[in-house]
Amino acid sequence: MITVMRRYRRVLQVGLLGVIAAFVLTSVYIGSMSSGSRARADAIATVNGEAIPVDRYRRAFQSYVNQMTQYSRQPLTPELIEQLRIADNVRDALVAEEIVVQRARGEGLAASDEEINAYVHTMRAFQEDGRFTRRQFERTLQRAGFTEKDYVEEVRRQLTYQKAFGVIRAGIKVSDPELERAFALRREEVRAAWALVETAPLMASATAGDEDIAAYLKTHSAEFQLPERRRVQYVMLAPKDFRPQVSEAEVEKYYTEHAREFETPQQVHAAHVLVPVPQTGGSEAEDKAREKIADVIRRAKAGEDFARLAAQVSEDPGTKTKGGDLGWITKGEMVPAFETAVFALGPGQISPEPVRTPFGFHAIKVLETRAASKKPLKDVAASIRDRLAAEAADRAARAKADEVKAPLQSAKDFMAEARRLGLTPIETTMSRLERVPMFGGSDPLQDTAFTLAVGGVSSAVKTPAGWVVLKSIEAIPAGAPPLAEIRDKVTTAVKRQKAEAVALDRATKLVSDARPSDFAAVAKAVGAQTGETVRFSRSKPAERLPGDVQLAALQSSAGTITSPLKSPQGYYVLKVLERIAPNIADLAAERDKLSREVLAQKQSQAWEAWVAQARSTAKIEMLALPRRS
Repeated sequence: MITVMRRYRRVLQVGLLGVIAAFVLTSVYIGSMSSGSRARADAIATVNGEAIPVDRYRRAFQSYVNQMTQYSRQPLTPELIEQLRIADNVRDALVAEEIVVQRARGEGLAASDEEINAYVHTMRAFQEDGRFTRRQFERTLQRAGFTEKDYVEEVRRQLTYQKAFGVIRAGIKVSDPELERAFALRREEVRAAWALVETAPLMASATAGDEDIAAYLKTHSAEFQLPERRRVQYVMLAPKDFRPQVSEAEVEKYYTEHAREFETPQQVHAAHVLVPVPQTGGSEAEDKAREKIADVIRRAKAGEDFARLAAQVSEDPGTKTKGGDLGWITKGEMVPAFETAVFALGPGQISPEPVRTPFGFHAIKVLETRAASKKPLKDVAASIRDRLAAEAADRAARAKADEVKAPLQSAKDFMAEARRLGLTPIETTMSRLERVPMFGGSDPLQDTAFTLAVGGVSSAVKTPAGWVVLKSIEAIPAGAPPLAEIRDKVTTAVKRQKAEAVALDRATKLVSDARPSDFAAVAKAVGAQTGETVRFSRSKPAERLPGDVQLAALQSSAGTITSPLKSPQGYYVLKVLERIAPNIADLAAERDKLSREVLAQKQSQAWEAWVAQARSTAKIEMLALPRRS
């Protein structure tokens, strides 16, 4: 819960689907977009005939770009936006949101006017001196380019989504039999004898003739396919080779001009007790939650231990076991109402009344405070010097890259000219590798290599290692290389195939012969390695056996001999020697933790199933997206 609270201002207010959803309030200029030839002027998709407006898409698109820029700490270029398919991802997210909102409305879960009003009053953007005012509300909407009607409907969508999410999850319970089955599944132990027919020794003795190699390549050519490639030549200008000396005066100047970087803001160390307000229940549920927290405040002020009260009453699973301790809090980390209350208290003080936030009602106690401070120059001088030197080195490397570009561009022999300029040129072949968006990002060197025409020389390209000037020499299409280039790989594959066939035959014979005979003796006769495991379970795996092999043992009854199980090392065969049922009495010590884990899993499955069912019956039409100009 506290993790959610800390991210609320940065993420939750962005919208229902995290950074992909639209900011409800934004004063950021989005930029003009023009419609494509197949785009409707007013929509980017429809769900069951209801349009998703272009304006909502624009807000979502821009907020996603803004969030990812903050995340990566560098601007998203138009090329990167295209590569990551951000436009399509945003539209897909808005369609998913619309599907959920429509089903939620149909099931009576639409946010009410009262809920919208309560939410709006918590928004700091609409407050003056900590209180909501109509004047500030209208002024903020006008700056953001929202009409009141459009804003209210956007909030209604968000709250409806959140309500559906909460209600579906709140309806999930974990029964005692379910908990006992989960406990048994995790703690039931197995002991097994194993035999492994290894493929490595068999590969060493296998042969691969020309006919074998040709036949294998014909039927397995996809194994040797290479992606599109570029043969390139390039030079690297590394900033480390241009690192200057930084004077004390330069360090002091930076310290003075960037004073806020070295300031530590005021902080409070606080604890809280949280009682959430159920998604359903109306004013009665609200009153019960408020009264519960009011009672905590009365008892704490009467002398009861606040940490003990948190352990007894709080429903924040992340802090109740720690006495409600939230750790140190800085302004901007909590939702506005909580922040206002906690920073108004001094050490040892308890909030005079329940504090209402979107999460429910809180009792808050401040344990200690830290005044704002500033790190002295002597403590940060070294880091400032390193930063200034690195920035200056990068500028110098970039300048040198710009300087050598012209002679390299005009030279007939890129490599020779680079050496004449005192540089160390490199020639290599690069493949176009697919990347998962946001996990690895863009490779600027690869992007440049595949953008340049053959024979072209690039401008300076920034890479993690330095600045690069690159020349494209040859475009190599995707496909399997000639046999001469991959003969060793094909030969290895042929030998592996033969070795695996022999290993499978021996493992199959072991299974057949071991049923009426001694397992270890038959395993030895077919040349298998053998051993026995100690007891293991899903929560305490065996050290030697691969995961799939362990799972087969856990799913087999005592006395069973498994079918051959393929692994990277060869083929395993197992004989389950015994199964040991867990002591159900041990469940008591793990009940709370296991119950939370099983509940979270069931809630996730229920939500995914609910959304999938809504999507399965939805009629979705994707329309052309507006183009950025």
